[in-house]
Amino acid sequence: MKIVAALALVSICLEHGFTAPPLPVPALLACQLLAVLLYAVHLAYRLVAAGNLRAALRRNVFDVALVVGAWLVILALFEFSRYSALRAAALSVVVVQVLLAVRFGIGVIRWNLEMSQRGLRPARLIVLSFLGAILAGGLLLSLPRAMQPEHRHEQGAYEGRRVLNCFFTAASATCVTGLVVYDTGQDFTRFGQGVILVLIQLGGLGIMIFGSLFGLLAGRQLSLRQSLVLQDALSHQTIGRLREMVRFIVGVTLACECLGALLLYSMWDDQLVDGGERLFYSVFHSVSAFCNAGFALQGDSLVSYRGSWGVYAAIMPLIVLGGLGFPVLSDLWAWARSRLPGPGVVWRAVGRGSGRAGGPPRPRHCFSLHTKTVLWATGLLIVLPALGLLLCESTPPWRSRGQVEAARLRARAEGRVSVMADLPLGERAAAALFQSVTTRTAGFNTVHLDPDSLSPASRFLMALLMFIGGAPASTAGGVKTVAVAVLLLSIYGTLRGRPNVEGFGRTVPQVVLRRAAVVVVMMFLVVGLLTLLLCYTEATPLPRVLFEAVSACGTVGLSAGLTDELTIAGRVLIILAMFVGRIGPLTVLVALAGRTRALRYDYPEEHLIIG
Repeated sequence: MKIVAALALVSICLEHGFTAPPLPVPALLACQLLAVLLYAVHLAYRLVAAGNLRAALRRNVFDVALVVGAWLVILALFEFSRYSALRAAALSVVVVQVLLAVRFGIGVIRWNLEMSQRGLRPARLIVLSFLGAILAGGLLLSLPRAMQPEHRHEQGAYEGRRVLNCFFTAASATCVTGLVVYDTGQDFTRFGQGVILVLIQLGGLGIMIFGSLFGLLAGRQLSLRQSLVLQDALSHQTIGRLREMVRFIVGVTLACECLGALLLYSMWDDQLVDGGERLFYSVFHSVSAFCNAGFALQGDSLVSYRGSWGVYAAIMPLIVLGGLGFPVLSDLWAWARSRLPGPGVVWRAVGRGSGRAGGPPRPRHCFSLHTKTVLWATGLLIVLPALGLLLCESTPPWRSRGQVEAARLRARAEGRVSVMADLPLGERAAAALFQSVTTRTAGFNTVHLDPDSLSPASRFLMALLMFIGGAPASTAGGVKTVAVAVLLLSIYGTLRGRPNVEGFGRTVPQVVLRRAAVVVVMMFLVVGLLTLLLCYTEATPLPRVLFEAVSACGTVGLSAGLTDELTIAGRVLIILAMFVGRIGPLTVLVALAGRTRALRYDYPEEHLIIG
């Protein structure tokens, strides 16, 4: 059945991915219909052969729901379209194709879960899952129908470069980075943009989380190894709560993205008069913001919407929520619920109960050390860099009067405001706040980042923020705020002469300190190596190369304009950097390494001279 489903999916790609399908369309449709029939017969055989029909239905609830739902929709189409049988048949074909695509996706997800039970190490499974998503996305984006006509007919070396650019885009979307070599809104069709949207959602939440979601909704219990896979993906320490955590992740993600799409619906230009266009724009940017991807359907990101309220009322909160991490969001939700009055209190308040008959009030919830650290670090990394950017762009000693006039002339000729320092104070403060939020995680920008638009001090500060990134178990990249906070607390404790790392009245285990140090050093080495290689392959100044390298390794997506100018070798290097940055250098090393062996001895201790 897996082979049949794969062949049916290939037939769908051949039908919709080419302007002129290489095989006759009736033959492709017959292949798809045959696959659906075989799928239904195979499902019926499994249900009949099972000894316990109720248990079999519970195990195959998704398959039964898909088949029954699809045939009910097809029957309804023919029933209510009696005077347009051709249209009903066309819609039925769409239903069949959607059924096959969903079934193939469920099959891939179940395969991931089976692999997690067969002894494959969690780190390797996560790496393989992301690699599979990048390869599938690159192949889909390489189809002619995914690109606009001016890119479809590139031949020879240009055809090879187009395929490489499609895989670059797929890697950037899956790794929720946002670096692009094609204009997402102009160079890709709606089909291509839809593929990018799905890759962003998969990369933001994690393929393994989707796999566990389907398993949980089907009523299956997670095995210990599946729980360890999820724990490694979520950086969550409580295995017993993973079932609840996965449900919470999906619920919060859908709620935030839907709310963000509603807020963004009225923000777009009046030229988007079609409701479907506005809805797609809203959903695309809402998902991109919450997943911290930074993809936009405008060539200038959000520069043209710098003064719009939707950027600050929808995009910024989505970026912050996506960058906090799901354990922190779960902790905040538990705290909010504890602050609400219990059912007994409400019952007595309406005068229909007395005493404690309605039950005890809700217990107060205390934040974990992880939540406190993330919230404090996030708050400081929003406020202080915003003030720093505002200061750097308010009195720019780096520009002479002639440079200012030249930049203004270029801006006027291009029809844009290019220099952040020339903005009014209110717009400049809002731009500084937005860039402080988006620089660590998302990759959107409301001001241009080229050397004419931003001071060297501002770009260096943004590079530091991109290196730090967001919180663990979030959609953000970087070395993570908690790792930096642990190192700073260690420095503070060392200066005070304390033997342990302490924060908020708690002692941080030494293993956490070692892991934080390894993550920061590994990321520093990856950024340094990438910068060195890009300096060799690209003929451009070091500041631009360093900014691009930090952005790729931190999966941020901001660029000073170097992405479009990269050579083929440079683009391959950036793809590898985005992948390593999304997975994490430590996870990649663990995946490549062999099984660790527990040693039963320790070497003698001897001190080193430091400083």
